[in-house]
Amino acid sequence: MLILMLALACPARAESRDYVRLHVVAAGDSAPAQALKLRVRDAVLSRARALLEDVGDADAAWKVVNDNLDALEAAARTVAPDARCELGVFPFPERVYGGTRVPAGDYRALRVVIGAGRGHNWWCVLYPTLCYPEAWVEGDGALYSSAWRWLRSLFGGEKK
Repeated sequence: MLILMLALACPARAESRDYVRLHVVAAGDSAPAQALKLRVRDAVLSRARALLEDVGDADAAWKVVNDNLDALEAAARTVAPDARCELGVFPFPERVYGGTRVPAGDYRALRVVIGAGRGHNWWCVLYPTLCYPEAWVEGDGALYSSAWRWLRSLFGGEKK
């Protein structure tokens, strides 16, 4: 029981291939530039959420993001006409999203750069949907950890 409690208390770690990340870079560090970055983030997340709604794994999510790059960039440009989107493998720092520890490393990602891209960053995980705080409250974001899936399978829960 103690091991089970410790496993549940520690944030889960996963492989970089389990994720598709999002990185939004502001034009600068002024208050207006940072506010614009967050509005661009919201527009891109809204579009990405609709596109990724029924995706079952990170590889499928990556394909959807690649196939819809123009639509994601159009969403960013509705807020910031000088925004541009790029796809690639980029370095990310370690972060914890609602109990899931995402280690530092190189991840497949959609990067949105606004203007000169010299401002502070904002980043999260597009797949699984760890960008959405309401998912943490409802529990969906935590369900993507391999430990949680394993524990659920032991007790008759749905396997993913």
